[in-house]
Amino acid sequence: MMPFRNLLNTIVITGVVACNLATAQTQPPPGNSERGGTLFAGKAACTTCHRVKEQGSRLGLDLTRIGDSRQPAELRQAILDPPSQLQPQNRMYRVVTKDGATITGKLLNQGTASLQMLDTNERLVSFQKSGLREHNFIDSPPMPSFRSTLSAAEVEDLVAFLSQLKGVSQ
Repeated sequence: MMPFRNLLNTIVITGVVACNLATAQTQPPPGNSERGGTLFAGKAACTTCHRVKEQGSRLGLDLTRIGDSRQPAELRQAILDPPSQLQPQNRMYRVVTKDGATITGKLLNQGTASLQMLDTNERLVSFQKSGLREHNFIDSPPMPSFRSTLSAAEVEDLVAFLSQLKGVSQ
């Protein structure tokens, strides 16, 4: 049987470790979210495809609440290695019409005879499947890796910005 003093020390140490683990999980990422916001809209050009609080493109994933659903490590991974974090519903779709025109975009709806998508110019387009030569998802992700474009500090700033996006006005 463990002496009381050892039991008390174990409880205190375990409590401190648990407290430190809880604190570590709620700590914000090390970057600067203000600089990350500037990168998001500027150098990284994320608004070309993504939307935050009614600003940016509808073509990619709306990131207004991304901080609620993704941990900083997942965001970092998505920035550096996009294919590893690409979810099936976020893949791009391509159609080739019978006359050879190719249109890519975001698949919105697909039925037995037709499909609708948001093209790269954010226009809603509809197609009868009988008028298509082919239609399918594109395997390669539309988002580039920022591994060679952003410095490590810039990646951390971008992660800090994305982590604080929880859908509320700031």
